[in-house]
Amino acid sequence: MRAGRLNKVIELQSPTVGKGLSGGRQTTWAAWKTVRAAVRPLSGLEKRATERGGEVAEARTEFEIRYRPGVTEQMRVSYNGKFYNIRHVKDVNEDREILVLTCDTGASDG
Repeated sequence: MRAGRLNKVIELQSPTVGKGLSGGRQTTWAAWKTVRAAVRPLSGLEKRATERGGEVAEARTEFEIRYRPGVTEQMRVSYNGKFYNIRHVKDVNEDREILVLTCDTGASDG
């Protein structure tokens, strides 16, 4: 992988589930690692937010990073003020050099 392709900085965040003020479950996000990445927007669409109407924009994006053990689909990416749900983690060529994170943003905002 050429280092020049990794020209953006992203933050990988991991969830922590705890008790909220009302006693229910609450998810908070903590920085896990800050890494350099190549960013590739893939597609976008609008879909219904609820049965009663309303629409939400959703975008699919790939982030390519150097291999990091421990990256999972339960994490999210923070980039340019937006949060991206990690939907798939692919170890390219299964050689522990490159990870491609297929992510989306929109309906749940990470």
